[in-house]
Amino acid sequence: MPEDQHFVVVGASLAGLRGAEALRAAGYKGRISVVGDEDRLPYNRPPLSKKILTGEQAIEEVSFPLADDLGVDWHLGAAATGLDIAAQRVTLANGTALVYDRLLIATGVSPIMPQIPGRDLDGVHVLRDFAHAVKLRGALTPGRSLVILGAGFIGCEVAASARQMGLNVTIVDRLAWPMNRVMGPEMAGLFRTIHEEQGVSFRMEAAVAAFRGEGKVTGVELAGGEVIPADLVLVGVGSAPATAWLRDSGLVLQNGVVCDAACLAANGGGKIAAAGDVAAWPHLGYGAEVMRMEHWTNAFEQGAAAALALISDAPEPYLPLPSFWSDQYSYKIQALGRPKVDDRIEVVAGDLESRKFVAEYRDDAGVTGVLSVNMPARIAGYRRDLGAAIRQRATGL
Repeated sequence: MPEDQHFVVVGASLAGLRGAEALRAAGYKGRISVVGDEDRLPYNRPPLSKKILTGEQAIEEVSFPLADDLGVDWHLGAAATGLDIAAQRVTLANGTALVYDRLLIATGVSPIMPQIPGRDLDGVHVLRDFAHAVKLRGALTPGRSLVILGAGFIGCEVAASARQMGLNVTIVDRLAWPMNRVMGPEMAGLFRTIHEEQGVSFRMEAAVAAFRGEGKVTGVELAGGEVIPADLVLVGVGSAPATAWLRDSGLVLQNGVVCDAACLAANGGGKIAAAGDVAAWPHLGYGAEVMRMEHWTNAFEQGAAAALALISDAPEPYLPLPSFWSDQYSYKIQALGRPKVDDRIEVVAGDLESRKFVAEYRDDAGVTGVLSVNMPARIAGYRRDLGAAIRQRATGL
């Protein structure tokens, strides 16, 4: 692209930053502007549910280092409010209008707050950004009672952090097992036991009817009538793509910004791409199944891939290996692939009793995924082999 071109990135996120870095590494000389709704430079989000909460890390320690020659114009503390595709213009909450030649959308997700009576009571929290983490951390006082809605990874990570800080913790979820969507019931059952050994209580297959309290939350009422005492509540039941600012843009929005296999946005005319938690694209390595991945590794990889697709004459399909990790207590959990609920599980290294193992998920065609607990060195070979299998399925090579 000519040097007088303007590349706008909406989302001062990991995906947005990686997009800008990839452009410069590829020799892009034009202007790059990055828009962020928070008033701070990009930072690493995984510690928000762990070491930021416990006070082991400060925000300065999780901010991403920025290259001196990155050459980015930052527009921070001013969320994007609209997109005009015809005019190639992004408008911001502070009245600024940015005209772009290429646009990367990396706005991530927003936490879901269910319509539960009492949701506006003081002490009811969500956790997505640094401000949320600071507010929650200030309330995590030893001896207090924390009720967490949602037994996914964020909920379980916060539970581990809160127990380490001396709080009483109860997790409530509609599903039967914590972290079940990724692990399956056998492994999810193991981690429920681990949390229970650390003092966490569970109310599974339970629905919340209301938050109790006058001005401040004092309890969580379940649909069956039980009231769990609560000095504070964390709602971690999921998130939704941050696409409200795009509703009248003409882009296709369906559980995110709908893209093609190279992350170029539908109806974007080849000038708009999406990356990270907000992007929904057909993964050719999984039969063109439309995916949206809310994991750190995907944001890191897709931010670069989507940005480069916008300046390429022949953009390649984005073919990531799904992966995630989680740290809970002394356990480092790593997973690769896309296992199915009915896959067979076989422990191939270590054992469940020691809580140090590698487990393969298999169907009739072979290994679909792998779960590692406290055996990080064993994961590299699977990453190579599963990644190669994805590329072979997508390209035939």
